[in-house]
Amino acid sequence: MKLIDFKFLLIIFTIVVSNFAIATANQVEESQTDITFVVVGKTGNFGQEPSGIISALNYHFFAEIFVQENGQVKKSSLFTPSNPSEAIPFLDSGYALEMHGGRYLSEPELEENYPDGSYIFSYDTPSTGPMEQPIGLVNSSADSSRLPDAPQIILSQNGEIVSPSLIQPDTSLTVTWSAFNDGKSDPMGIVNDLVFVIMGNCNGERISHSGRPFENTPYLDFSATEFVIPAEHLLPENAYQISVEHAVVDTTITGGVPGLATFATTTFLDIMTLGSATNGSACPEILKNFDAGQTDLRRL
Repeated sequence: MKLIDFKFLLIIFTIVVSNFAIATANQVEESQTDITFVVVGKTGNFGQEPSGIISALNYHFFAEIFVQENGQVKKSSLFTPSNPSEAIPFLDSGYALEMHGGRYLSEPELEENYPDGSYIFSYDTPSTGPMEQPIGLVNSSADSSRLPDAPQIILSQNGEIVSPSLIQPDTSLTVTWSAFNDGKSDPMGIVNDLVFVIMGNCNGERISHSGRPFENTPYLDFSATEFVIPAEHLLPENAYQISVEHAVVDTTITGGVPGLATFATTTFLDIMTLGSATNGSACPEILKNFDAGQTDLRRL
């Protein structure tokens, strides 16, 4: 084949791939108006001590349906490979429809209870009608794990690294993390591997969030290096909880609904601000976790 012919074919191939990505993006936006995306995944949860030492808390299975603003989901359930005839209902958490499996001390125990295979979302919405959306959750091989390494969380204020127990309440807090070595771009052009940063307060409320995909708002992918928590989110003499999640994702689209299969690892870190709490802003004696992933099975 002549060189010029090869270059011509390469140009045509590039145009086709680009048009496919554009069509895929348009499909996500236009073909249905109720669901933002669905996700099923396995996750490892880790705790980071003030010294920087990181240790495993638990391993977990979850599935979620994120609903668009003004969207409706009439009924929803999940079918798993281990029990394909049992419909497990989703529950409304307030920000998503959720189904949570057990929490386990090891990844092999998690795999035994939630094996790789096809997880089927069953739901009914005004714009999709009754739907069954299968998502394959598959490890690369039986003797390896796709869970990323637990991210190390680094905190800084005014350009200087700061101790988790010495956070200034009147200064923005920059959260950075160790390299997401497993992160990559999505060959389907739907969404790249993701990073999530969340801060919860001592009442278990999420008050700062780095964003989610498909919501027409900023969010972080694997190439991100930091997330800034505004000073106004920090009160004097208050305890907060920060999490950083690295999520490897496999993507599909069914009926205009993006589907994500994820293997994710989250690190949790407790922080404390300096100063004196003002009236009504003091933390309770018993702090409430904002995420059940913070459960330390070793201490139960």
